[in-house]
Amino acid sequence: MNNDRNRRTLAKKGFTLLELIVVITIIGLLGPLVVTKVAPILFRANKTKITSDLKIIYNSSKIIYTTSGGWPESIDEMVNPVDEDGNEMEGLAEMPRDPWGNEYEYELRDGKPVIICLGRDANTGGEGDDQDYEYPETDEY
Repeated sequence: MNNDRNRRTLAKKGFTLLELIVVITIIGLLGPLVVTKVAPILFRANKTKITSDLKIIYNSSKIIYTTSGGWPESIDEMVNPVDEDGNEMEGLAEMPRDPWGNEYEYELRDGKPVIICLGRDANTGGEGDDQDYEYPETDEY
């Protein structure tokens, strides 16, 4: 008698094939709707992170310029920087990366720093997530 009761409770614990098919179909129909709603939010979040990182790198270069009298030659020089006497200066705690794991680019134009993010594709040009960002904007000089 006890075995019959255990078999019946075990048989009642699972989902039927029809229930699984209905749930999978519903998920399949809702999936694209969720993606179309979430994609613009992710784009804005990536853009916000990039803009923030570019400003942080630029401000770090300004601090080093103010302290040492010269612009750093690379972002590497801004990570845990030290002055001529070996004293720690304010700088970046670690090498910043864009939302896709690429390193930001740093160059001196007309004697001033420009920080660049080449977007998801890590190539010049593009739209959407492949868009390039610069800070400061060239018209700010």
